[in-house]
Amino acid sequence: MDRVSVLAGAALLCFASIGAAQADEALKFRGVMHAAFAEFQQLDDIDGHTFGMNRHSGIASLPDGTAGTCYLVANTDYVRGAGTFTSFNGLTLKDGSELWYRASGKTRVDGPSSQFEGTVTIVGGKGRFEGAKGDGTFTGTRLSPLAVGADLYIDWIINVKK
Repeated sequence: MDRVSVLAGAALLCFASIGAAQADEALKFRGVMHAAFAEFQQLDDIDGHTFGMNRHSGIASLPDGTAGTCYLVANTDYVRGAGTFTSFNGLTLKDGSELWYRASGKTRVDGPSSQFEGTVTIVGGKGRFEGAKGDGTFTGTRLSPLAVGADLYIDWIINVKK
């Protein structure tokens, strides 16, 4: 191979890598949500042990000033308000694109509020998120005990790979 062919091949490989990197996106946003549904079953094994399901919905705020809607439906396994949860989540943007992702994490009680954090796995999407895969992390705060009417906010960082 001559030097020009090697350089051309290297340049082509470099440009292909740049294009692939641009297809990936670190999606950062804050979801501010309100509990529309919360129901719990008291378990008899440990004092204060409950298994529950809840649904929150609200507004997603992105760093560029755009907004969308977001929701979560979660199962909780808590002892006196702290424990583990798994949720199915959705984000809808103004252009109609949707991203669906599963989250799991831990909650700890902090006075009347709760702090939570965990990991994310993308499960699907449509529009600009069609065929997306990826993962991420989140942290959040629920401002009162988990019940209908409780408000929370979550800061999401989701690595969208296409």
